[in-house]
Amino acid sequence: MLEMVDKEYIRKKHFVEGWSIRKISRNLKVARQTIRKALNDSHIPHYQLTKEKPSPVLDPYKEIIREWLKQDESA
Repeated sequence: MLEMVDKEYIRKKHFVEGWSIRKISRNLKVARQTIRKALNDSHIPHYQLTKEKPSPVLDPYKEIIREWLKQDESA
């Protein structure tokens, strides 16, 4: 499976530098079908946090900070 860095490299070589699919395939030692998939996939993946990370130092002060932010919005 290709990483995002590989996809960016493939897209740069093909669209910016004008390399053919066959040339990219030979240099990366990846099948041409995989190269075509990477070229067709223009979706940029985004990281989604599934659960909130613990912050033991800041947790006791979060409510105070939220209150300050609310007061600042109304000021």
